Amino acid sequence: MSRAVDLSVAGTSCRVVTTADDAELAALTAMVEEKLAAVVKSGRPVTKQAMLLAAIALAHEVRSERARADAIAERARESFGRLLERVDELIGASDQPEERARPERRPEPYRVETPRLRPLDKELGSE
Repeated sequence: MSRAVDLSVAGTSCRVVTTADDAELAALTAMVEEKLAAVVKSGRPVTKQAMLLAAIALAHEVRSERARADAIAERARESFGRLLERVDELIGASDQPEERARPERRPEPYRVETPRLRPLDKELGSE
């Protein structure tokens, strides 16, 4: 059920309508605060530019994780397909004992490289 909630990130409050529970909202807010802390130098005010940079960094992480999950799912489908083919070969080979199935080459592990985001100006805390 939707409800109105006041959220506060980096001293900025906003009223939103959400279906998330308090624990999930607290965890998400903490993630945003953590990303902002990584973007803004300690003691500097959080600017709109810093919030945008943190949002882009979080979006990039989501996009990278989705690509990684899609690649893992694809590899799982391919592996399952090869496994089924191998089982079929072995069932057929058991009918004809002189034939032996050859082991297949395993695919190389999937790797994702994530670029690092940095602010354009050296004094991010100032506008």
